[in-house]
Parts: sequence; structure tokens; C-alpha cells
Amino acid sequence: MRRFVLFITTLLVCFCVNAQNQGFGRIQNPRAEFNPELYTQHMNEFVAREAHLTEAESTKFFPLLNEMQNKQRQIGRQQREIMMKAFRNTNISEEDYEQMVMRVTGLEIESRKVEQTYYKKFHSVLSWKKIYAVRVALARFQVEALNLFQPGRNTNRWTTPRWNNNNRK
Repeated sequence: MRRFVLFITTLLVCFCVNAQNQGFGRIQNPRAEFNPELYTQHMNEFVAREAHLTEAESTKFFPLLNEMQNKQRQIGRQQREIMMKAFRNTNISEEDYEQMVMRVTGLEIESRKVEQTYYKKFHSVLSWKKIYAVRVALARFQVEALNLFQPGRNTNRWTTPRWNNNNRK
């Protein structure tokens, strides 16, 4: 009987300790730790390194890139506002859905036009070859950033970035 009570007590203590250390080594709320300025800084460093931008090119190019991304974020906010209407309101007619879809697709086209306009501006600073390299680097950075913020990863987020040319397969 004593062994049984000791076993149950030990088991309960283990469960209690485990419950208190549930997120030990992991970040409990990854959204709370996201820092947009740090994200942009790492993105710019990654793109400059991957696209082999010089210091002079970087100082002229990144303000344009950030300006383009800010405009695209504003368009994305408008799209999300339109899409959230369907989630908030359950009594939407078929015509309302049609209008929402047309407005969202129109905003997608507007975003692409902004991108196209800025790529012409980028050409005043970079060659087309480097602009293409920037596009590839931005796509790679997004994949790497998404991998860093997967739940359950025991990484130290931005303090130890995993991206560099040595990690390529």
C-alpha cells in the first residue's frame, strides 16, 4: 500500500511539474515577439547578401523596396477588410459576394501594378539581372522566415538566423 501511494504521489508531482514547464525551451506566443523593424533589417541583409548588392546600391534600393512593400501592405489591409465582411455578416447576398470577389481581385491587380511600377524604378538603381536576383532572394527569405516561425521549433528566432550560403543544398 505504501508503494502504491508513493507511486501515485510521484506521478502527480511529475504531472504538476510538467504542466508548469509546458513551454520550456519554446516561445509561448510567437506573435508577441515579432518585431517588424528587425524583420525588415534581416530581410534587407539577406537580400543584399544573396543578390550581391554593393553598399551604394543598397542605400538607394532598400528605401524604394520598403516604399513598395508599404503600399502593398495597405492594399492587403483593404483586401482583408473586404474579406472579413463575410466572416462578420452571415446574411450576405450572392450579389454582395460577387462585389467582394471583384473588389478583392481588383486590389490584387492594383498590387501587381504597384509592383510593376516599382520594378521600373528599381531599374534606375539596379540592373535587370540584379532585380531578378532580388526577386529570388525575397522569395527565399519568405520561405526561411516562415520556417523560423513554425510552432514548436526550438530556435532563437532572429538572433540566430539559419540562412547563409553555407546552408544551401
